[in-house]
Amino acid sequence: MRKTAHDRNVRFVRLVFADIFGVSKNVSIPIDQLDAALQGRVTFDGGSIDGFVRGEELDMVLLPDPATFAVYPWKAAPDGSEARLICDIAMPDGSPFEGCPRTTLRRAIESAQGLDGLRVGLEVEFYLFERAAADAVTTATSDVGSYFDFSADDRGEDARNAIVAALREMAVPVVSAHHEHGAGQHEIDIAHDDPLAAADHALTLRAVAKHVATEFGLDATFMPKPLAERAGSGLHADFLLREDTERETALYVAGGLLAHASALTSICNPTVNSYKRLVAAWDAPIYTVWSERSPNALVRVPATKQPRVEMRSPDPACNPYLAFAALIGAAADGVTNRTLPGPPLAGSTYGLSDAERRERGIGTLPTSLRQAIAELDDDLVVRASLGDHLYHAFRDAKLEEYDRYRRAVHPWEREQYLKLY
Repeated sequence: MRKTAHDRNVRFVRLVFADIFGVSKNVSIPIDQLDAALQGRVTFDGGSIDGFVRGEELDMVLLPDPATFAVYPWKAAPDGSEARLICDIAMPDGSPFEGCPRTTLRRAIESAQGLDGLRVGLEVEFYLFERAAADAVTTATSDVGSYFDFSADDRGEDARNAIVAALREMAVPVVSAHHEHGAGQHEIDIAHDDPLAAADHALTLRAVAKHVATEFGLDATFMPKPLAERAGSGLHADFLLREDTERETALYVAGGLLAHASALTSICNPTVNSYKRLVAAWDAPIYTVWSERSPNALVRVPATKQPRVEMRSPDPACNPYLAFAALIGAAADGVTNRTLPGPPLAGSTYGLSDAERRERGIGTLPTSLRQAIAELDDDLVVRASLGDHLYHAFRDAKLEEYDRYRRAVHPWEREQYLKLY
């Protein structure tokens, strides 16, 4: 690390961590403070971060993970470069902070039974829109492409290639990238890695994409559903089990994910906007059903030599550390209790009638953040995966968010009612 920093003329290091919403935060230090950081001597005010220790000024400790050291592939200053280290968070006495999302995922991995050697691959979707002046927001795009299209003069294509190049330079194992369904929508696929590294990759992808897109006059957004008439963006998590794992164990994993699907939705789809994506369109999952091949099933267990289980509901606004912790907890519960998922569904899930769903015991995912939080309240397995502190902090923050949304007056309401009544 120190040799790389010297060879690449690193002048600053960003100590990166995630808040409970999965938003990247950081403290920047000069390179001569790197040793102090690695020794756990860099602190920040935890009282200023939502979900940490509200109302208190508490110097919390950043604990950098040396394995996450990477140099950003852009200049931070005319005479040098900038690197980053992803951190866990500790209390002032050095004990682990129970509200640290990254530590929560570590704990979930260590406590999961029957999932030794689990690796997670990611398919991350996002939009690239024209960059507006100042703080204005726009969803305009000159891109008219669709699934797997290629346009030689599309700035979005150029931006996506630059994002992939930057990620690979930072050792994020991108395996492919392509245009998605919506105009301006793209997907980047990340190779299977251990769950903690996979969550780090997701955090890195969002930060790098936003930085690189601006160089092309674009804004990258991981909002789940920016436009009602276009496809929403998902973050599909693909669980790769050990090669010697029996297929029945993969079915237990699927069973655990389905059994806890409603509560998982609160963590994997954590915004009011997330539920605009979870509708019967563009292959978004809406029912608690599994399949080998259906693109709109909640869980897929393809007939591959090495067992895989794909969870298709998460969206890219989720906190990847909390989402993977909750998913692993549910999967491990399925393995422990040998929870079978029932028979697979063939074909599209959208054609299922109410009677067919009742007969097969197929449920419906929550249709609002408020409903999803209520499901979380009743699910002790998913709550345990988060830990008591994070469960309450996340729950309170999301209920407050939903209440702000409920009280807001939206443009659609004015269009419908202003002149009518």
